[in-house]
Amino acid sequence: MHQPSVYFVGQPHEVAHHAAPFQNTLNVVTADPPEVLERANPGDLAIFYSEHFDRFRDSCLQLKQRNVATLYLIDGILEWRNAWENRPDEVACPYTMRPVLAHKIACIGESQQRVLQAWGNVGNTEVVGIPRLDAYAEKRSRRDQANEEFRVLVVTAKTPGFTPEQIQTTRQSLIDLKQWQAENPTIADPRERGERPRRRKTEFIWRLTGDLASEIGVENQLSDLTGKELAEVLCDVDAVVSTPSTTMLEAMLLGLPTAVLDYHNCPHYVTAGWDICSRQHIGPTLTQMIQQTPTRMMFQQHQLADALYIQCSATERLVELVNQMLTIASAQIATRAFDTPDALSFPAQILASPNPSSGQFTHSRIYENAPEFSIDDKTVLQVELSHARREISHLHRELAQIQSELDQAHHIFEQIEKHPIAGPIVRIRQKMLDLMAAIRKRKNKLDSTCPVIVTKPAESQPESPLN
Repeated sequence: MHQPSVYFVGQPHEVAHHAAPFQNTLNVVTADPPEVLERANPGDLAIFYSEHFDRFRDSCLQLKQRNVATLYLIDGILEWRNAWENRPDEVACPYTMRPVLAHKIACIGESQQRVLQAWGNVGNTEVVGIPRLDAYAEKRSRRDQANEEFRVLVVTAKTPGFTPEQIQTTRQSLIDLKQWQAENPTIADPRERGERPRRRKTEFIWRLTGDLASEIGVENQLSDLTGKELAEVLCDVDAVVSTPSTTMLEAMLLGLPTAVLDYHNCPHYVTAGWDICSRQHIGPTLTQMIQQTPTRMMFQQHQLADALYIQCSATERLVELVNQMLTIASAQIATRAFDTPDALSFPAQILASPNPSSGQFTHSRIYENAPEFSIDDKTVLQVELSHARREISHLHRELAQIQSELDQAHHIFEQIEKHPIAGPIVRIRQKMLDLMAAIRKRKNKLDSTCPVIVTKPAESQPESPLN
């Protein structure tokens, strides 16, 4: 009996870091499209990391014709310019993912699944996550918040722009960051109380792609694009400013305040906690990122949970999806003629739906200045609640009594107003009171506008010796 094989389509330098988390578990064979086409048999499964270029698109269609199961493992975010604003002569297919060619799509998160379904992929999507980011669960920032410097990682995507105009716009945003740093060697830490809050040195670490580092004149610390180096760098910074890229998710996954640097004025399929869309945003945004207010960090965590599946291991979820697809394909191959082209089909949903995210909302975290939310003892809370309710009831009774007395006073005054003798006297008295108040007001106004003349006292004369 044929034992199904799993292939990762691409050259080793292209797919090694994608396949590493599940390479051994699934016994994956990495091979270029021609080799996969030569070796794959009906019932096998081929994993693609891209459908942008013809060598992948053609092989995917041919494998489907041979009843080889196909899976598109998306490893990053969707980006507007990449999807809709490429050059007319771009070598990548302008219709990539609309729809996806593979039988199934492993989405990185629920928001990506919704977008791809809107692009004509209903029934083909499965939420998996990004297997290579599973290791981030064990990583934490090594930075001490008491450090003197505020260290910011500035990152650009692998492709900083898809047209010359886009690259120039990205370059300008980086120039603005560099100039701001030169003009602001230190930045006030708003968390510090007192008349003179502590100022921290601003330190930018540049990790720029293409020739951007040399073009704007900064030292580039990019030497690796597989993600290994980036994971270590992220653990040693305080905040991240990134053009739209998967780096945003990696930074947010480590709990770092993250800003999207985007002067292009285009929609974002993935958002972070902050945005820098112009030079004017840089200073206020970095100040807020030092502060890390609970509400903004909570918003960022919600964006992460929607963009990236993090409820359980993405690797385990991918392995389950692959095994299920192999089982389904094998069952269909066993009952169908081998010469029937493109006969494989898969259920609209194979994996269990993600559980609704509970988020990170806690009253004690958001309302730090309300001591009541820091009480965890249920009995204490019950006693304080009971006492508060008694106080409220008492205040309601007092308020009702005061309102009753006020109503009685209004009734008495109305009766006096209607009295034939007392009524006119009361009205005359009120007019006199109003007139006196107006006179006092006018006098105070005159006193405030008249100059004050200070008379110098005469100097005392010494007594005559004759006196």
